[in-house]
Amino acid sequence: MPSEDCERPSMESFCAAVQHPERMERQRALKKFLSDMTSSNNATEVWSRMFDETYLHLLRCYGDRFESVRALAVTAMDALLAKLPHNDYYLGCIVPVLAKRIGQAETLEDSEELRLQLLEQLGSLVEKYSDPDGSRGDPLLKVFDSVVDILVKTLRDPYPAAQKKSCEIVVALANATPSMHYRAEALVTPAKSVLSHRHSANRIAAVEALGVLSLHILSNGDRVSEIIMAVSPLLMDDVPFVRRACGRVGCLMLQKLRDRYSFFHRILPLVLNCLSDETVEVREDIEVGWKKAGELYYRENETELSKATLIDRAPDGYPVERYRRPALGCRAIVQRSLRVVNLVLHEMEEWKENIRLHATKLLKQIVLHAERTFSTLFLEVNPVLAKACMDAEKSIVMEALSVCELMGILLDYDTWSQHVLTTFRKYPTIGQLRCIRVLFSSCVQTEAKCKDVRKFAALLLDPEVCHNHRDAVYQRELLEFSTILAATGQKQDTLTARLEEVTVSESTDDGAVEHQTLERTLYTVALKVIAFCYGAEDRESVRELGMNLLKQLDSNVDRLHQHHLVSVLCKIEHLESEHSDASTSILLLSGIVAVCGFQETYFPILTETLEKALTHAAPEGKVKLFSAISVAMLSWNAHNTQPMDDQIAMLRPFTDTLIAPHLVWSAGRSAESVRAMATACLASMAQGVDSEVYMSLLPSYLNVISGLIDDNCIATRAYSLKALIRLSGLNFESLKQIAFPIMSRLDDPSGEVRELAAVCLGRLKLVDGTPSGEESPDQERAIARWQDILRQILSVMFLHLEHPETKLRSAIFDSLKRLYADNREMIERLASEVPTGCSYKKDLDAIMCKSSGT
Repeated sequence: MPSEDCERPSMESFCAAVQHPERMERQRALKKFLSDMTSSNNATEVWSRMFDETYLHLLRCYGDRFESVRALAVTAMDALLAKLPHNDYYLGCIVPVLAKRIGQAETLEDSEELRLQLLEQLGSLVEKYSDPDGSRGDPLLKVFDSVVDILVKTLRDPYPAAQKKSCEIVVALANATPSMHYRAEALVTPAKSVLSHRHSANRIAAVEALGVLSLHILSNGDRVSEIIMAVSPLLMDDVPFVRRACGRVGCLMLQKLRDRYSFFHRILPLVLNCLSDETVEVREDIEVGWKKAGELYYRENETELSKATLIDRAPDGYPVERYRRPALGCRAIVQRSLRVVNLVLHEMEEWKENIRLHATKLLKQIVLHAERTFSTLFLEVNPVLAKACMDAEKSIVMEALSVCELMGILLDYDTWSQHVLTTFRKYPTIGQLRCIRVLFSSCVQTEAKCKDVRKFAALLLDPEVCHNHRDAVYQRELLEFSTILAATGQKQDTLTARLEEVTVSESTDDGAVEHQTLERTLYTVALKVIAFCYGAEDRESVRELGMNLLKQLDSNVDRLHQHHLVSVLCKIEHLESEHSDASTSILLLSGIVAVCGFQETYFPILTETLEKALTHAAPEGKVKLFSAISVAMLSWNAHNTQPMDDQIAMLRPFTDTLIAPHLVWSAGRSAESVRAMATACLASMAQGVDSEVYMSLLPSYLNVISGLIDDNCIATRAYSLKALIRLSGLNFESLKQIAFPIMSRLDDPSGEVRELAAVCLGRLKLVDGTPSGEESPDQERAIARWQDILRQILSVMFLHLEHPETKLRSAIFDSLKRLYADNREMIERLASEVPTGCSYKKDLDAIMCKSSGT
């Protein structure tokens, strides 16, 4: 189109060609038109005149039945529009056609790519005729309704790219015209529908569009709230950039939203949640916008906040290594918007885990910003926070504990101390326990803590607290809190000295008040937890934690038991009732016995307590107690170094009162179990008590033991033989009582019993009853009679040397070696009678040769 003279024929031919019935002709004409226009450099007036002559034909091609023709027509119009001057006349020509093609209830344009192309054309028009401040008369106003109608339709377009482009045009339109407020609300609902799109780019575009729309809604606050509520769920989106878009919208609203002060409590979650985001890029990006919002608020309220700046300082103990203290303006926004806490608490009790997690993170940010201002809300927050502290999801528990830690640092001690004491007395849950522990440990007001340490310690003595033996996690929390209390009670002096100074008041059943040391209180708590862990293999770590606490109280744990165990034993309740092995009282007492063992200081009280329990307990409870006694007896020598007579004086009444009555046979399965465990106590005494002390006690019970050796229960037979395993010299009458019962067990069905019987036979020895060494006639008769019995025993032992069981033969050989030392002639004579070809002949000869050589 080099000159005006040739322009008219060219335009006429073009107009005729685009109306040609052949598609190829129309395409060819449009391509040539586009090519000529691209290569030409005409004046603006020429392009305007060309538009006037061709636009009707071009726009008619928008409805061509061939997609290729429609696409070329749109492209040609784009090229032509780029060369036209800023004149709203062109808007009135093109936008209505666009509205007809893609803005009606029934979309005429069925091609997804073409719908996108038409939207791009609309976007270029919005950009071309942008007039944000209305200085050029707001040219978009005349087609504003048509543009909005198009966007209302295309925001719901099934083509993702068209949806995304529509959101972008909404943002562009809001920035291009001051008239956006007229119909901004009409776009909210269509834009909200894009928030659930599967493509993250579409969700981001929708969030940005809704954020901009909220700035142009002048009077309908409910609509703004609707936008915020629609965007908020995307704070939990899997894509970080979507979460960042939510945070950016929040920052935008904080700075530009009309009447934004009244919406602060709704906007804040959009921003504060992003400050706790797991992605660094999101946190850093939103921190910038959040600081700008804080600076703006500071400038707007400088008169008030400038005074606060003069006295503003970080609280003592502020965790600067983990948290950066927010600016004063940011803190002021949160402090005036604490209504948001009600919403947060509601979401912290939602059934969805991710909602609870994000709500707890949000609460942490609120506490971090509100600081001491948050004190007024502690009573409302504490129950919900305690519930979060025992959530099944560990991440929620960790966040909740972080909130407790911040509150302990930032809030005044007096704000929460009395309340948590009262609340824990009513509801001693693990959540409340965790709250108290973290609040107390993180509080930096040491003097106030030391003053009240006895009150917190007294809480733990409540049976509902320290008797909670079913929950290992609860026990661990209890011990950790006790450890913190012990550390708090420590000053410059030694721990024990300090703890002895602090007394704890504990109400008794009759209403009196008993004062006891903090050391005794914490000892009681620790010991009970350790006792309840007795027999539970899965709670070994809890038991170790309890032992560490006892060592923290006193490096000599036995000394602690001597000082305080009597107090604990005297307070074990309900022992007069018939308890099973699952009873709290039985579990506690049996655990204490097994853990503490027997010491002279508390032995009488412990014996009395055990007697009361064994008298009234059910058979299962008795079994549990005897099991603990048997364990404790194994460590008797470790705790008792008194003279032999003193030990005998302790053990004889203990055995006569507690053990011996239950060794007597009685019918029934339950009685059999009790009898077996009572026998186990004797077996443990044989191993744990000094042999001289034990042998002084044993003869009194040989009569009943001889009967137990033949008991129907394998365990009873085994324990009764173990009770004789360290046997030393006995008189003839005592030997006669047990020799044949032991010998008969060589044929026992149980291999363990057979081996124990073989070992015990080697311990049978007649004691020398004449101090002068001269044998009286009675002693001679006793020796002769014992020799007759021993001859029978040896014959049976020789006979069992042919037994196929290796362990039994080995035990018999060891016993023969022991017996050979005092009975050489008899064993040699019996061995000589053994045939030469016998399988054990060589072994017998070896025993005699080796013993002779020795």
